[in-house]
Amino acid sequence: MFSAADIEAVHAAALRVLARTGVLVQDDEAVALLRSRGARCDGRRVFLDKGAVTAALAATPSSFVLGGRSPERDLMVGRRAVYGTGSGPAFVLSGDGLRRGRLDDARAAAKLCHCSSVIDFNGDAVEPLDLPEERRTRLSTHARLTLSDKAVEWIASVDDDLDAAIGINEILFGADWHSRPRALIVLNTNSPLQISSETARLLLRWARLGQPSCVTACVMGGTTGPATFAGTLVVQHAEVLASLVLAQAAGEGSPFIYGGVSTMSDLRTGAASFGTPEFAHLAEATALLANHCGLPVRAGAAVTDAHVPDGQAALESTLGLSAGARAGADFVLQSAGILSSFNAFSLEKFIMDEELVTGLCAVAEPAATDEDALAEDVIGSVGPAGDYLSQAHTRRHARDLARPTTLVREAYEKWRADGGVDFRAALAREVARRLDEHEPPDDLDPLVRRQLDDYCLG
Repeated sequence: MFSAADIEAVHAAALRVLARTGVLVQDDEAVALLRSRGARCDGRRVFLDKGAVTAALAATPSSFVLGGRSPERDLMVGRRAVYGTGSGPAFVLSGDGLRRGRLDDARAAAKLCHCSSVIDFNGDAVEPLDLPEERRTRLSTHARLTLSDKAVEWIASVDDDLDAAIGINEILFGADWHSRPRALIVLNTNSPLQISSETARLLLRWARLGQPSCVTACVMGGTTGPATFAGTLVVQHAEVLASLVLAQAAGEGSPFIYGGVSTMSDLRTGAASFGTPEFAHLAEATALLANHCGLPVRAGAAVTDAHVPDGQAALESTLGLSAGARAGADFVLQSAGILSSFNAFSLEKFIMDEELVTGLCAVAEPAATDEDALAEDVIGSVGPAGDYLSQAHTRRHARDLARPTTLVREAYEKWRADGGVDFRAALAREVARRLDEHEPPDDLDPLVRRQLDDYCLG
């Protein structure tokens, strides 16, 4: 939808907006820091010239390794797609109805992530509203850290969240835990053209520690942005670039992920629709804009406006997730489990989306063309009208394409004889199996585990 010239036009327009219109930065320390770096400020309205953006882009790494609990759990961000669970919904699908999220839902999501072969990153999948707010972050983080050894999204809404992240990382990795990228937080701009006091303050703290931040804009075309694709992208791009300048002013060289989950509003109702081709178009453009700037990018998501994991959910999630992956997204948060326009989480939808991610990973895998793969000797040996099934070459490669799946692959008669289970029932059955078979990691030193328990649960 967007050519290279189109992407350059959006980038240039965003630079003009930053210089002429500016952004509202709702934190005095952040404004003072930008002013000290040469930005023109009118109260909290900050104007950034092209030079400030160019310098920030030059200082930001195009890729980084997010350190894991073991070298095997390190994640390279910026070279291949990293897929993360859903993040942030306060509601959970139970049967065909929604209810408030609970800690046991967050625990179940962490277990599914741990068992997955394609979901790399354990997001804050469910907001456990059954816990008091002052204990919620520590208890839900403890669940994700003890039920899985995969990287986690560190919750970042208020300063107490980052205090907890620092305390827990010191327990896990020691006082110098921040000597390398260890803890990724996800922050959001406020459209149009605003950086809230919370986002600015948390971004400053994390960048000074050299830790990665993914700053994401969610512009809704027609309501919080212009009613055109290009105009919506200009607002998104300006917001994220302003956040980048602030991050590099606080901690030069700190890792930064360009995030965009913008969409177009339904102007009949004013509601934002995420399961649409428009979301997919903007996801692809987001990846192209970040690539144009040389930044790692969060784009695309397995999102849907459907309220149950049905055909609509599958169609819309395929649109949103494949668009970002096809355009080169490096970090795909919300890639498993999301329903109801980001508002609900479903364990069954997690399994559905995992099937989609598995397919995208397989499609992205380059095909071999070495001597064995070309198989000229085998073709010559079998000849016209021959049979490859009995060949040693076939036996060697028999499991190359095997992968576990909940999808129906057998003939109709066998499927019917086995009970004729429909897809949604198969998803529920797979959830139950995985939760029953889950084994938590045992990599934590006993002393570290006791300190983690005392800090989070005490």
